[in-house]
Amino acid sequence: MEKYKTGTGQIVHVHTKDKCKGEFCCIHNPSDHHMKDWPTNWRDDRYLMERICPHGVGHPDPDDLAFKERIGKNMKYEGVHGCDGCCSDFFKGEKYEV
Repeated sequence: MEKYKTGTGQIVHVHTKDKCKGEFCCIHNPSDHHMKDWPTNWRDDRYLMERICPHGVGHPDPDDLAFKERIGKNMKYEGVHGCDGCCSDFFKGEKYEV
């Protein structure tokens, strides 16, 4: 295990980089999704990594959701969140000013 400081300043214990080698990972190797530069935020209540959009809303990190699906987690409700639309592909590539 290693310590990781989220974009919101939390210190959490995460897997080491060698555990996700060759895979996309919200911590060590994010995919090229449009939220990848938004700050990360760990939801301890849901065991979920979020990305915080410029409006302050937490959106589930797509790489974290993909990992959970790969390990067989029931994905029926994992992506449910209070959304302002920023995680939609409609906004892909948009630059925001707050």
